[in-house]
Amino acid sequence: MRPTRLPSMEQLRALDAALRAGSFGRGGAALGLTHGAVSRHVAALEAMLGAPLFRRGPRGAEPTALAIRYHAEIAPLLAGIEDATRRAAARGRRRAQDGGAEVRVGVVPTFAARWLLPRLPTFAKAHPAIRVEVVATTELQDARRDGLDFLVRHGAPPWPGLEAELLMPETLRPVCSPQFKLRGTPSIKALAERLPLIFDVNRDHWAGWLAAAGWKGGLPANGVVFSDFGLTLEAAAAGLGIALTRGDLAEREIASGRLVYAHPFAAPGPRAFHLARPAGPLRRPAQVLWDWMRAETAASP
Repeated sequence: MRPTRLPSMEQLRALDAALRAGSFGRGGAALGLTHGAVSRHVAALEAMLGAPLFRRGPRGAEPTALAIRYHAEIAPLLAGIEDATRRAAARGRRRAQDGGAEVRVGVVPTFAARWLLPRLPTFAKAHPAIRVEVVATTELQDARRDGLDFLVRHGAPPWPGLEAELLMPETLRPVCSPQFKLRGTPSIKALAERLPLIFDVNRDHWAGWLAAAGWKGGLPANGVVFSDFGLTLEAAAAGLGIALTRGDLAEREIASGRLVYAHPFAAPGPRAFHLARPAGPLRRPAQVLWDWMRAETAASP
């Protein structure tokens, strides 16, 4: 099947201007073109479509029904292209003014909200010329496709086309509200069989922690399940049960006393947070942010 030919931007803009202005002459004036140039662009577009877009007569050119319908479909697209070009030009001017010091980093929302965003003011103070754009989504991001300098991925490398470096291990520890009535440190048996546990979508975290702590039984069937890790911590803080925290992602709640460790045992999780980038060197501002994030996690206790 032969690919459909596409009209040129000049042809589409000529049609758009002629319909908006009501004539080839006034449309050409709006574009800085002559009446004849607009007419030639429209004629080329008609030849491509195989049908007339205007009925020429002594009183000028009248648009056909096809022209009106076609214009209604392409006008929003032209406006979108203009808006996107305007935004890109504005970003280009800003980057030229500050030496291209804009960094776009793709992250998962949990990491963005609980680790990166609380620390960004410190980075901004130390590097005021670097502007950071955080692109947070649960979708699997592609650095090149999405225009990102680098990614923070939660999982286990290798990932095709990416160079990955460990950022933060996924150390699992049970946490609960200080108001949750625990009589000392609970036994592993009590955690597995009697106490209410809180799960996120990664139910294997509790299975892994219990197995590492020596539990030989199966995964507890009881407990509330949340689709978001942050909600599991909020549920624990509200007294619904015991949740597992990962790495430093509950540090604010621990520091404020909203959560306490329910058991001293810590176990490595099956995944971890990694910095990941396409092969090759990063731009200088992106490398600065990359190195700063590594230093922040290295300084964590």
